[in-house]
Amino acid sequence: MKISKRKIFALLITLGLLVVVFYKIDWGELLNTFKDFNFKNIWLIVPLYVLTLYLRGVRWKALLLNNAKYSSLHLGEVFTVGSMLNIFLPARAGDVYRAYYLGSVKGEKKMKVFGSIILERTLDGISVFLMLFLAVLLYCRQDWILHIAYGIGALFVGSLVAFYVIFKFNKIDAICAGMKNFVLRFNEKVSAPLVKFIDNLCGHTKSFMEGFEVLDCMPCWLLACFSSLVVWGIEAYVAYLIVDSFSLGLGFSAGLFVLSLISFSTMIPSTSVFLGPYQVAYIMALGIFSVPKSTALAISTIHQALLMIMLTVIGAYYLVKFNISIKDINK
Repeated sequence: MKISKRKIFALLITLGLLVVVFYKIDWGELLNTFKDFNFKNIWLIVPLYVLTLYLRGVRWKALLLNNAKYSSLHLGEVFTVGSMLNIFLPARAGDVYRAYYLGSVKGEKKMKVFGSIILERTLDGISVFLMLFLAVLLYCRQDWILHIAYGIGALFVGSLVAFYVIFKFNKIDAICAGMKNFVLRFNEKVSAPLVKFIDNLCGHTKSFMEGFEVLDCMPCWLLACFSSLVVWGIEAYVAYLIVDSFSLGLGFSAGLFVLSLISFSTMIPSTSVFLGPYQVAYIMALGIFSVPKSTALAISTIHQALLMIMLTVIGAYYLVKFNISIKDINK
């Protein structure tokens, strides 16, 4: 079976980061840290995390202009399935599947749904940036973490501004018309397929930009922004509860740093389950508090395992509920 260059690149990054993670690791301390895990917070961690899945459905509905044909509960269920697939499939394939599935069952343009998902991910980036920036201001002003915060903020806030400008000053038809006028200069044998390609591209791009119509609806946009902050605030608290289960005596700021860095680590190409970037991000986050690498690695393993188990169990239930097969997902 032929392996793509992308997969090879992701595998090399994963292996390289794992070398960094396990270099000079204290195996004794690693194993002892696992033993220190206290289940006292597990009964709060699980319901809070499940609540965020539903709240993401509320946000997604707001991004879809609170259209009555969508329910927040169903959108939360679809989001959960997509998140589960993101764990095991590369390149955020779960997000693509969300657009495909919701577009199919609701008779919606799939590119429009995908546009709303891209806007959702942009909101995620901005929310996590704000948390990281808050944590830096309140606790740690080290230059390297501040530079990361500025870079992340520029990326996601800049993306939102760019999307708004493109949506507000829509020139897609004019650009496509200019492209067609250019290719029509060639003979018909060459120009005909190019014109067809441009028409298809124009149609898909216009549908994609329809996913940003919420930017013209202030009540829906404010609800989406508010629910995004609530979701990430709860997830930061969940991260704090997991770290607190090891009795390290760290404050809520530890949860902010951990969640911020592991969230952005998922943008790094890697094999499935985000193996490598996740552990490095956790080690960097707890390293701010002088937590040993082996201890941070043990905590990251517990954290990642808990989230994977919850998403897999709930996501698998919804796969059965929606009567979705692996063949459908591959398609």
